[in-house]
Amino acid sequence: MRHQPVKSSRIASVAYNPRTSTLEVYFLDKSLWEYRQVPERVFHDFLRVVSKGRFYDGVIKGKYPERQLG
Repeated sequence: MRHQPVKSSRIASVAYNPRTSTLEVYFLDKSLWEYRQVPERVFHDFLRVVSKGRFYDGVIKGKYPERQLG
């Protein structure tokens, strides 16, 4: 997946695969998380919001099947 850099104090970049509905979130602490079954609109909303960390905490973290990749 191709990651897009974002402006955030916690998140370095995000990527999305619409074929598999998979979201990747790469953090500034070098951890990489994968979230499955994420609707594409959630990814687009993620890119648009001002506070990426708040959106991540409220809309993504713990809401979709997740696993740490790195």
